[in-house]
This record gives sequence, structure tokens and C-alpha cells, in this order.
Amino acid sequence: MTDILSLTGKNKKFFLFTLLVGIVYSAIGVAIPTISGRLITSVLTDSSNRVIMLCVFLSVSLFQICFAGLDNYMGDTLKIKQKKQMRENAFRSFSAHDSSKREEISAFTSFINNDIPSVAEQYFLGTIDIIKCTCIIFFSALSLLFIHWILAFTIVGVSILIVVFPNTMRKRGGEARKTYSGMLGKYNTTLQSILNGLRLVKAYRCQQYAAGTIRAANDGIARSEAVLLKHQLIVQGITIFLQVAKTVLILMIGIDLISRNEMDIGSLVAVIQLAEVISGPIEVLAYLRHGRNESLPILEQYKRMINSTPEDKTVRTNQAENFKQLSINHISYQVEDLTILNDICAHFAAGRKYLITGKSGSGKSTLLRLIAQIGDTQYGGEILYNQHEIRSIAYGSYYEKVCPVFQTPYLFYATLEDNICLGRPISKDVYDDVIKKLNLEYLLERYHNQELTPEIMDSLSGGEQQRVALARAMVGRPPIYLLDEVTSALDQSNSAMIEQLLLSEQAMVFHVCHKPNPALIPQYDGIYELADGILCSKMEA
Repeated sequence: MTDILSLTGKNKKFFLFTLLVGIVYSAIGVAIPTISGRLITSVLTDSSNRVIMLCVFLSVSLFQICFAGLDNYMGDTLKIKQKKQMRENAFRSFSAHDSSKREEISAFTSFINNDIPSVAEQYFLGTIDIIKCTCIIFFSALSLLFIHWILAFTIVGVSILIVVFPNTMRKRGGEARKTYSGMLGKYNTTLQSILNGLRLVKAYRCQQYAAGTIRAANDGIARSEAVLLKHQLIVQGITIFLQVAKTVLILMIGIDLISRNEMDIGSLVAVIQLAEVISGPIEVLAYLRHGRNESLPILEQYKRMINSTPEDKTVRTNQAENFKQLSINHISYQVEDLTILNDICAHFAAGRKYLITGKSGSGKSTLLRLIAQIGDTQYGGEILYNQHEIRSIAYGSYYEKVCPVFQTPYLFYATLEDNICLGRPISKDVYDDVIKKLNLEYLLERYHNQELTPEIMDSLSGGEQQRVALARAMVGRPPIYLLDEVTSALDQSNSAMIEQLLLSEQAMVFHVCHKPNPALIPQYDGIYELADGILCSKMEA
């Protein structure tokens, strides 16, 4: 219980209140047949308290109706709250790892859409339902023991068998559920891959290959689901057999006790009703325990996710004070056996403009990403911000000063205004000035307050998307711009205009460019060329 309360987080009080309502509702459910048996006995024996028993029976029945509605409402609301919290926790943890691999994103999306609802239903709500069912069995056993001990032990004994059996399927059922979840994730990844490449499928006439790939992934889901169903059917079949056996035993023992005058008809009616009250929870309890056990591997995956930390375990305690200089001291970087950067050194001062050129694949973008701390941060040497290694500076503080803009702009499914401001408190004067300089007024007017859909995205040219990405950087007025081929999608006139605009910014500009504009080269304070992993200075003021 302690573990589940820690996982409910801010929903802890709501969870406990939902549990309390469920226990009260369970107690009322057991009281009804017990009172009805007493009522029948009082009527048959012409007892003087039959009117009182009738009033008690009607009052408790009214309470049962009220608590039935409340119990359903509390359970459904808890499920909604818990799914919401789990989605928030999972996103917060996943996004902290700076992961951008398509297969990881697809698997995470599948986890959010399929596994979290399953855990909320089978584990959290299932735990409450298990406790409710246990309470019904316990209260019913006490009532049965009060009526006759033989019937009590018979019903409880068979009931225990029905509850205990699913534990024998725990491990296999959990593995089957985990396999099924993995197959769903693989199918989503494959489906997304094919859908994103439909134009290629058409152009290369490989529809048969695409359909076969999807079919294979779909077959994997069907096979794993069939295995999962087999485990569920075995549990269901044996549970039904035991339930029928219990009913037969109750009737045979009850008839024998009545024939020996050890029990009256009213008590037998109460026993039969209590047996029915127990039968539902017992059958459901078997499935609940099985379902809860199935969800445990997924729950463990969720716990590992929210408790995991990014691979970069460097303690970041420094703050990025006012920028003075950025130094690259003997930086080396390689991927497996491929050396990309080899012992490079350079110094960049505040307010200066620097151009980094080189052939495609020379390592220009890699160097920019290392300075931006995007992706892998395991490199040899030092990158110093005002004499502080950048890996020791808190991310939030660092990105207040450093703003990267990449070659391929990314726009969120939000309004253009939101894509530019990103929730930051940008003043209207600064916003309007940047929009005017980048000639984006017509675009903002055309799509004013409209969320960018995939269709709208397709209608935007690469140059328009790049200018929106630049506006996103410029409204923040950062002291350092890290620009990766930001004019590559623009025509010649717009490219020159944008580059000139960036060169006039009151900030250090670190511009990675494959084909620099010859007319603007003299305006740079330093020019470097990357070749074979070595950074060479061509000109420096």
C-alpha cells in the first residue's frame, strides 16, 4: 500500500477517499442479503419486529443506491486523474533525456497511449477493486459464520481456491502482456516509418514491400495477443468450474441442514444471496489479480522511466554570468572509431562575428552541437564559457545566454505566435521589431491564431519556416547565436538580407555555413575552416 500511495502522488488523498467509499459500499452490499434473510424469518414466524426489519431493509437499500453512484464516480474520476499525472510524469522524464531517435519517440508514444491507461485501470483502480472484493468476501464470511460454520467454511474454502489460482499464472501472464506491449510499439514504429515515406513508396513502386512490412508487424501483434488471450482463458475456465462446484455444495449442505432443523428457510435464503454476493467479487477478483499482475512489468517500466536521470551526470552548479568569451581548448570528438574533431582550439569574444566553413561532413555541425550541448556531451578537452566548463553550468542559465538555430527548422503544432514566443515574456516592441525585420507580417496575418496543422506546414516554404525559427531566436535577444546553415533554404536576396541582419545583432554570432556569401565575408571578425577534423583560422581580427 505504501508503494501505491507513493505512485499516486498528488492524487493520494483522492485515492484514499475513493477506497473508503468502496469499502462502505462493499459493507452495504453484504448487509442487504443478511437483513433480507432476517426479514423473511420475521415474516414467516409472524414476529412483531417485521415492520422494523422492513424499514431497515428499505433504508439500507436506499444507501446502497446512493453509494453505488458515488463509487462509480470516484473510481472513474481517479482513473482520469491518475492517467493525467502519469502522462505528465512520463513526459517530464522522457523529455529530460534529450532523445530524438524516431524509434524511441514512437515507443514512448505507444507507452503513453496504450500502457499508461492499462496501468491506471489494472493497477491503481484494480488495487481498489481488489480491496473492495476482499472486504465483500470478509464481511460475507462473518455473516455466513454467524448463520452456520459448515456453510461458511465451504464457501470461503472454494472462494480461496478461486482467488489463489491466478497466482500460478502470474509470471507467464506478465511476460505475455510485456511481449504484447512490445509488439504494439514495434507496429507503431513500423507504421509511422511507412506513412512518413508514402511518397517514396509511390515513386519507387514498392507498395508490396510496404504492405508486407506492415503485415509482418501486424502478425506479431496478433500472435502475442493470442498468447495473452490463452492465459486469460485458462484462468477464466478454471474459475467458472470452481464457481459451479461451490453452488452445488451450498445447495446440498443447505438442504441437509434444513432437514435436520439446524437452519431455517430465511437463513438459507440469506446464505444463497450471500453466496451470490461473494460469487461476483470472487470471479472478478481472479481477473483483477491476474490483470494487476500483468500490469506489473509495465508499471516497473514506468517507475524506471520517472526515476531515471539523463546520462549526463555532471553536477551543474555554476551560473552563466554576463558573456565575455567562449574558448575551445583541445576539443576532440569521435563516434566509435571515426574521428570527427581532432584537438581543435579557438577563442570567441563577446559581440564578435565568426564564420565557420568547410566541406559537408567536416564536423561543423558537430562542433556547433557540442557548444550548444545538444545530444552527446562526451568529448575530450574543454569548452569554456567565461573560464567555466559549459558542462558545469546549469542548463537553464546556459540557454539564457546561448541560442542555437539549426539548419532544419522545427515548428510545433501551435500558432505561429506561440512557435516564436514559446511561452516566454517577450515585449511587444521587441516582437514587432523582429517580425518586421524578418518580413513575417504577411505570414502572421494569414495564419493569425491558427494552429499549424500538417497541411499548413506543407504549405510553408523552407525559407518561411527558417525565418520563423530565426524569429524564435532573435526575440530572446541572446548574447550568443549558434547558427547552422540558417540561410540554406532562402533564395539569394533573402539569404543576404538575413545574414546582414544577423551580422548587425548586438551579440556574438557563430555562423556555420557551407557556402558563404563572398560579399559579406569582410564583415566577419574571424573566419575558420574545418577540414579533416582540424580547425584552421583563415582570418581573425
